Amino acid sequence: MKPPDYAQGLEKKDYLIALLLAILALSAYVRTLAPDILHADSAEFQTLAYTLGVTHSTGYPTYLLLGRLIGFLPINNPAWRISLLSAICAAIAVGGVYLLARYFTHSRVGAALGGIALGVSYTFWSQAVIAEVYTPGMAFLTVIMLLLFHWQTEPTKRNRSLLAAALLAGIGFGVHASVWLIAPPASAFVLWTLWRRRASRPEWIRSLLAGFTGAVAGLLIFLITFLISDRLNPPTSFIRTTLEPSRVFWNLQSADFDSSFQRLKMIVFSAQWGEALFPGGDFSFMNELKIFGDRLIKIEFPPLTLLFSLVGFAIMLAAHPLRGAFLPLTFFVALFFILNYRVGDKHVFYLSLYIPLAAAAGAGIGFALEWIHRYLEPVSDDRSQLLYLLPVLFFVTMIIQPTAIVRWQAIRNGAADFVTEDYPYPKNLKEPRFVAQMHLAGVEENAVFVLDWRALYTTAYLAHVEKGMTNTLFFEAMPYGDDGRVASTLVAEMKGALLEGRPVYVDQRYPGLDENFRLLPTSGNLYKLSLRE
Repeated sequence: MKPPDYAQGLEKKDYLIALLLAILALSAYVRTLAPDILHADSAEFQTLAYTLGVTHSTGYPTYLLLGRLIGFLPINNPAWRISLLSAICAAIAVGGVYLLARYFTHSRVGAALGGIALGVSYTFWSQAVIAEVYTPGMAFLTVIMLLLFHWQTEPTKRNRSLLAAALLAGIGFGVHASVWLIAPPASAFVLWTLWRRRASRPEWIRSLLAGFTGAVAGLLIFLITFLISDRLNPPTSFIRTTLEPSRVFWNLQSADFDSSFQRLKMIVFSAQWGEALFPGGDFSFMNELKIFGDRLIKIEFPPLTLLFSLVGFAIMLAAHPLRGAFLPLTFFVALFFILNYRVGDKHVFYLSLYIPLAAAAGAGIGFALEWIHRYLEPVSDDRSQLLYLLPVLFFVTMIIQPTAIVRWQAIRNGAADFVTEDYPYPKNLKEPRFVAQMHLAGVEENAVFVLDWRALYTTAYLAHVEKGMTNTLFFEAMPYGDDGRVASTLVAEMKGALLEGRPVYVDQRYPGLDENFRLLPTSGNLYKLSLRE
């Protein structure tokens, strides 16, 4: 049986079902949402959404703008609101996957199970409950895909959808760089669609102009938001906390920070992480592929779900070569770049790959349910409905049962306690605030802190966002790319602060400090520095 070709797009009922799925997902994520300030990257986003400024690469200026907007909501505490953005975007992605799958199957149950498979997967849920950029990036990707499919149903009359898709892709670069990995398959999709439809020259021009205009406008919005954040340049900006004070690690000079466009270049092309892409040396693509496959099967999705993803990809290609090739092409383009990226928390970068996988699973399950329904048509209505219910229950069990107990327990406890990585989601959710309060207890308003990345922005958030201690400075002690010692340029910054009469505190006896400073233990698990004579 051949799945449908939705020439006229989705039905109103589909959008209502997608909304219902999104609301249910949002309810679960909000129930398990991190209640307060977090550590590390999440704390950085929770801080800079309010102080603005530039984050670590790629700056994420449009994400910060979205965070700032949601930060105006008069509910809960400011840190919680930034995590709420992740939950909202995760819910959009769940509903969006249902709609993507519906383009390839009549079965709304199958399509819904594709969205649910994504929603209950381990890493997706863990990122939906903290302040991070990954679920916002996934929301952008799903909406872009849906806009492209909407345009493809009648491209000569719906160029506004293509314009909107390209606009979101451009803006999305300021949410997460993985959004722009959709550009090559999206461009091929548009060109192939126009060629197969034998579009006239004016139709080609209008469509390509819509895509180009949207992409340029989106990138301009990204650029403007970056320049605004860079212009504000608060003490909490990543450039001031990490890149400039430790610039010697990346062979940067003071002059490299003179203009906004120089700073844009070092952030977008990642002066700190640039060598992590296609790293060479002992890096093995095949080994990374094996790690990815093992994680998919053992942690993220049940094996049968992945099997139906393969079925779904085949069905997509057979049913609609134009539209059906887009999702697997998107998957393989993103897979190539992500697997060639060496970074410690690489598993979170896999998330964009789960969109086509989950949509394909929904299409594959939907195809099986359609086939069963067709087979049962000769049977009487009552019996056929009862018999049809059995495979539906089987697929529901296949998707939900492996994680049902731990996810339900998390909802009952009001915390995502199934997350094993303490780095993004600490077991003790009160710990980040406690550590920050300890660090700030009794310190001077003009203090300088040199801290490990884990506690850096946790403490900066409390100081700058909640306490108004805007004269307090923060530096990252040993950033990625260090040579095993505190940077000589950072040591010079610390000496300069002491000569100005500013107190300087560190949270560890970092290599390179003892020969330059005396370290006196103080309260708050800190050391107070003084110059050696």
